[in-house]
Amino acid sequence: MSVVVDIRLRPWGHQHRKMNANADKVDKARAEERKNKGLETEVYCKSLYWPERGAFFSLPINCMGLGSGTCSSYNTVKDHNEKYNFTVNSSKTSFVYKETEYSVHDYIYVSTHRFATERVGHETFKGGRNVGLKAFAICQLLEIVVPKAPKQPDNSSTEVKVRRFYRPEDISDAKAYCSDIREVYYSEVTHTLLVEAIEGRCEVRKKSDLPSCDAPTIYEHMFFCECLYDPHKGSLKQLPPNIKLRFSAAKGASDSLRKNK
Repeated sequence: MSVVVDIRLRPWGHQHRKMNANADKVDKARAEERKNKGLETEVYCKSLYWPERGAFFSLPINCMGLGSGTCSSYNTVKDHNEKYNFTVNSSKTSFVYKETEYSVHDYIYVSTHRFATERVGHETFKGGRNVGLKAFAICQLLEIVVPKAPKQPDNSSTEVKVRRFYRPEDISDAKAYCSDIREVYYSEVTHTLLVEAIEGRCEVRKKSDLPSCDAPTIYEHMFFCECLYDPHKGSLKQLPPNIKLRFSAAKGASDSLRKNK
């Protein structure tokens, strides 16, 4: 079945609103007339909706209806899928997910709804869209669990074992109020999650390796850890010497080391 496509250009701007509104009325009257006569419904497309970017865009008329036998939308989706290919290295110590490489011992963001039990009863917001929202949980990547052959690894079947780090607001509102926004607490709690639960990368450094915090807003995804939290006992204490936490490497540390040598 062939489809006839008629591309119409309409002027844009507030000065053309009345003219465009009159043109829309003519189109509606024509559609009603065709409906009464039992004729086929005419359809039209006004804009391109791009769900990944959450917005409407002008129609790409320069690549529509060219008669070349290729579909620009298909090629766009194909390029997008190739761009976000999921791959695991042969040693199963790192993987690439959404153009970001993750390795064992890296620190990652995970949405808190991925965890079964969370502290409740502290929604003290006065109202608005922030009610109930929580910051991403911070975890350390411990192991990559790839499905056994012949199934190909992908982000919906490959799992990661992670160690949970807690934020002050996970303990109490009072603790959140008086603590550094960059502080997190080590724990012995581990979880096994799908790779698709990962929201991004972050860093946990020694407090002395953090950049100065003079600005009122923190833009770097950097945190520090000096304490151990036991969610079962509710206890918080200094990180014991026997726990050798692997911190994120501070940028420029290797360069300064070479200079000292």
